[in-house]
Amino acid sequence: MAQLRRDYAKFQAVDCEILALAHGNFSGTRTYFSEKELPFPGLVDQDHRVFDLYEVESRLTSLGQRPALFIIDKSGIIRFAHLASQQWQIPTNGQVLSVLRGLAG
Repeated sequence: MAQLRRDYAKFQAVDCEILALAHGNFSGTRTYFSEKELPFPGLVDQDHRVFDLYEVESRLTSLGQRPALFIIDKSGIIRFAHLASQQWQIPTNGQVLSVLRGLAG
């Protein structure tokens, strides 16, 4: 999340909004967002409905929720999807911004 916060202005510059999906509870997520000063919105998916819809599963080997990143256009079409098994496998901001720029051009 820190990397997304750091480059948030760059995402906004390519007409992108970040939405973080959390699997905890509302109060814990609100506290986390406040403490980390995250400028983008977060959605709490306590019942795993959105996680299930996008096939993002919880796995013991990834110490909880598998990390995932989706680029969804304004029409609701998934233009890029990356599901990982560990947090360190999420694409860098530079990689994501490159995909976004490619979609815009």
